[in-house]
Amino acid sequence: MNKFFKIILPAAALSLSVGGANAADLLFDHPQPAMPYAAGFDWSGFYAGIFAGYGAGGATSTGVATGSVSPVDVEGLLLGGTLGANAQFGSFVLGLEGDLAWSGVEGSATCAGAPAFDCNGSLDWLGTGKARAGVAFDRLLLFGTAGLAFGGITASTTPAAPGATGTFSSTIWGWTAGAGVEVAVSEAMSVKAEYAYHDFASVRAPVNTIANLGATDIKSHAHSVKLGLNYRF
Repeated sequence: MNKFFKIILPAAALSLSVGGANAADLLFDHPQPAMPYAAGFDWSGFYAGIFAGYGAGGATSTGVATGSVSPVDVEGLLLGGTLGANAQFGSFVLGLEGDLAWSGVEGSATCAGAPAFDCNGSLDWLGTGKARAGVAFDRLLLFGTAGLAFGGITASTTPAAPGATGTFSSTIWGWTAGAGVEVAVSEAMSVKAEYAYHDFASVRAPVNTIANLGATDIKSHAHSVKLGLNYRF
């Protein structure tokens, strides 16, 4: 009997010792939590940039008294600057942006009903103030835009009609909508490609400016494509 206890008791003690160690392992040997993934690129903040582009469109001159319609196709280069701000909410990016460009968009055509005269049109400068909304895929941003468009135009006839100045300039207002893509190439710099359509309200050139038989209504529109570089600060 004593021999039995001499064998069983040490074995039981060893078993309890091993069991206690396993219990302690279960209680205290927790796996280390996984390291969180690095946060994606954040598009929030202010930015400024420059861009170059190309514009093409048309202007239509309609004689108020005569009903004569003279369309002029225009095209040319754009060069300007941008200011804006973004706020990111998860994958969605909302923002406001304004830009202003010098424009070399211009064209000429024979005036309808007056083949001795050329009708000329130019978009002298172009600006927009718009909202942006997009979806970010880390450093890639796909966006759409919509807002206000404004610019300056000059319409002229060569030679000038008798008794008329032959030229008329005005500020025009309208709307714009477009879409684009922007890619962050560093924490502070991004490159952008954007398309936009611009539609402007009609303006009236008084009699004896570009025509001597009455006032002329001028309606303009334009398409633009831009490549730009933005700096975030």
